[in-house]
Amino acid sequence: MNRSGFLQTAFMLGLIIGMVLPLQAAAPAVVVSLKSIEEILDDADFIGSNVGQEGLKEVAEQNIKALTGGAGLSGVDREKTLGLYWNLVESEPDNMGTVVVFLPISDEDEFKDLLKKLAPDLKDDDGQWSLTVQGLPLFAKFANDYCYISTAKEGLTDLSDPAKIANTEYDIAFDLNLSSIPQQAKDTYLGVAEQGARQGLQEQPEPENDAEAVGRKLGFDGMLGTIKSVVNDGDKLTFGLDVDSESRVIGLDLGLTGKPKTPLAHALAIYGKTTPTFAAVTSDDAPLQLIMTLPTTGLFKEYDELIEGMRKTADAEIDKDPKLEDDADRKAAKDVTNRLFNIAQATVKTGSLSAVIVFEQGDEDTVRVIGGAKVAKGDDAGKLLDDILKLSKESPDLAKIKPDVAKHAGARIHAITPDLNDKQTAMFGSDPSHLAIRTDSLWLSLGGGNLEALKKALDQSGKKAANSEPPISLRVKPATLVTLIEQDDQALIERAEALAGESGDVLNVKLAPKGTTGIDFHLDFGIDLINLFNADIQRAPAVQ
Repeated sequence: MNRSGFLQTAFMLGLIIGMVLPLQAAAPAVVVSLKSIEEILDDADFIGSNVGQEGLKEVAEQNIKALTGGAGLSGVDREKTLGLYWNLVESEPDNMGTVVVFLPISDEDEFKDLLKKLAPDLKDDDGQWSLTVQGLPLFAKFANDYCYISTAKEGLTDLSDPAKIANTEYDIAFDLNLSSIPQQAKDTYLGVAEQGARQGLQEQPEPENDAEAVGRKLGFDGMLGTIKSVVNDGDKLTFGLDVDSESRVIGLDLGLTGKPKTPLAHALAIYGKTTPTFAAVTSDDAPLQLIMTLPTTGLFKEYDELIEGMRKTADAEIDKDPKLEDDADRKAAKDVTNRLFNIAQATVKTGSLSAVIVFEQGDEDTVRVIGGAKVAKGDDAGKLLDDILKLSKESPDLAKIKPDVAKHAGARIHAITPDLNDKQTAMFGSDPSHLAIRTDSLWLSLGGGNLEALKKALDQSGKKAANSEPPISLRVKPATLVTLIEQDDQALIERAEALAGESGDVLNVKLAPKGTTGIDFHLDFGIDLINLFNADIQRAPAVQ
């Protein structure tokens, strides 16, 4: 290619880039989306009817007509998405930017007549309006079947298409596009946040021991580091609310995605690839079950500092314990605690911490609890228990432990006679509880028939679950759980029995991967649970 041809090609590429760049403009810093006016009014009506406030939609319609002189929302499309967005200017850090409301329009003339009722001073300057509503100057124009309304003319020069920026996944959504926030604004926020956090830390009382001091420092550093990482390396933060009147469940989401190739994105990607160790142990019928597998990769140093602080604190407490009569007793006690901390350190270095707990119906109408935790050097834990039993043969507490009552799936199982009062015995039954130790995990079971349930859990441990589960999840059927554990409040039991087994008997929390570099905190809450725990709410007066 000759020089002239090269220049022509470069010119054409520059022209194409110049045309494309405006199309790739950053998204607004903030976008608030409502699925539709009808959806929001229906949600309000549904929620209100379940908290003793009947007729909220009708009341809202009456208020709208009162404000518009009987015109209602004339010209507005009540079935389409609406909302607002806020643009910030990178080159002008002191500029607070502009807020723009976008309203879906079904009839432009009808909507213009509505605005004239609200703002008689409305002026139309070649398609751009100026008006004053309750003393507030506003500017508006039509585009994309929407009316855009802003407090500044500049807000209408480069309009965003709602079809591209609105979040229609939820009834109400709040999107914070972190990548679109000027860095100076981020730095200002982080400076204020750090100053406030340090002041709060200084106002706390002095730590009582090394473990508390280390834990407090790691907690502060971790919190501050997380905030900085989200603000600087986050791409998008989303809050979403969704109401499902058919299933009678309200869903809440808090989602975060990281900018590619940042430490935050890397950490979220690691979480997304994590498989819960004990997912197969749970059951859809259990009224409460918690699964947790938390990656420790990249945090080994912090965990080591915390464990070493706990080790020093434990040694200091042993030195002060009046029950330990001589140096030999203190040395033996320190040996026990040090071996426990060694197991904890080895477990952290496996790359994850995992646990499971399940509450379920046990034999003879009892509550049964199964809990397990991943450990490294499980054989060392077994030897440690053996040594403790040998050193404390005459202890009345250790006399309640019967070692090696069974072996199953590579685990040694020990029986423990629990020290329960009458009420606890009525709940959990009189069966002994059991402790199982194997090379990769520790288990504890309690309640009617817990030995067989423990064996089943050992069999399922490590297997792939039938249903996909995120690394961390809590699933609860509150009404069913009340029928299982409540013994005294008969009225509460009756309300729980009426709700147990229904679709609204749900309180689920999960921390699930979102794409390849994101995470989503999701909560499902049955609306009927409000009535379960507040008997008076059904008798609340209706809105007038």
